[in-house]
Amino acid sequence: MRHIPLLVLLLCLPFWLHASETLYIEDDDGVELPVSVYPAEGEYLFLWVLPQSGERPAHRLLAEELNLMGVEVWQVDLLDAHFLTRTNENMRDLSGVSIASLLRAAHQHSGKQIMLVTSGRPSIPSLRGLRQWQEDGPEANYVLGAVLNFPNLMAATPVAGEPARLIETAHATNLPIWLLQPEQGVYRWHLDEIITTLQQGGAPVFSQIIAGVQDFYYLRRGTPPPHELEAQQAIPTQLLRAARLFSQMERPTHPAALPETDTLTTRRGLVALDGSRHATPIALPDQEGQAHTLADYGDNVILLNFWASWCPPCVEEIPSMNRMAETLGEGFVIVSVNFQESAEHIREFLQQVQVDFPVLMDSDGRVSAEWKVFAFPSSFILDREGRLRYSVNSAIDWEEPEVLDAVRGLMAE
Repeated sequence: MRHIPLLVLLLCLPFWLHASETLYIEDDDGVELPVSVYPAEGEYLFLWVLPQSGERPAHRLLAEELNLMGVEVWQVDLLDAHFLTRTNENMRDLSGVSIASLLRAAHQHSGKQIMLVTSGRPSIPSLRGLRQWQEDGPEANYVLGAVLNFPNLMAATPVAGEPARLIETAHATNLPIWLLQPEQGVYRWHLDEIITTLQQGGAPVFSQIIAGVQDFYYLRRGTPPPHELEAQQAIPTQLLRAARLFSQMERPTHPAALPETDTLTTRRGLVALDGSRHATPIALPDQEGQAHTLADYGDNVILLNFWASWCPPCVEEIPSMNRMAETLGEGFVIVSVNFQESAEHIREFLQQVQVDFPVLMDSDGRVSAEWKVFAFPSSFILDREGRLRYSVNSAIDWEEPEVLDAVRGLMAE
């Protein structure tokens, strides 16, 4: 069958974009899982675990495109099926029971080899599901492995500036894994760590950098630029290539041993640090090309904020930051680092949103990675000697008395 580009599918959207049927699969815990099924004649079935935000039109388009390549697609929204709100914690807390049940059901219904596909934080229950499938003692070796798009495998959102720890299952995965990592994605500079962790359990790991795009590049609304459209259109071919490769590999049906790990808890809000660390040097241009360094502001208490305009909480906290600077006055400055956006875009953004502090351009994300920023916004408060005294890994109201008192204390030292 002739391959039809994704753009043509977009133009045909009103006439034939639909799932052929919906199956209801009951998992081993009794949870009913609605599955959108896109049938096709061929040897592969892709079990696509939808992202935390849920289904988008692009998911249906990609399924139809894969159908034309002879791949059957099942898509499932785990949070919706479990009647859970769309939070990081709910997705991170899901076990692998539903995924393991779906893997078995997909093979029982189709007799095909099954590839698991997902992106972002659903990679966590997906890896747990692969392991659960192994623990359940499969009757045949029909699971190929998984394709993980920009996986978020953190056991908890770390305190800004501290190393992230990945889920224990990531250390004990032994089925083949294919990683698709956008060049401008949040975890680009942490990819080596993710690969090393997955390999610890014996997993063969393959990785591919997708040039010039950000995370969720295939879910953008509106008309994408040419390079992004090209990346979108390449996804079905990339997935099929992974399936063909994995089908030729030996794949264990017994799980690897899990490591012993401590329970992690997420600390939010203003977190006090011990002051033993000095700030990592920063030298970046602003949106107009003017050079800035942290040393330029060294005699002040500094609020260093890492943000992006596509992050709603980042934008929502800007007004309180502006007012904080006005309230505290001399001896306090705010410096922000924008994550991997163009200077042109930020200039346009600043015409619409009032930002009363410098915006430095971390165009390739290296500085954010060096500062161990895993979530946006993330902020640090530095004392007059450049030591890290507080960190924040979420948006907060910067005019809260607790926050202002903490900064005034540093200003008085």
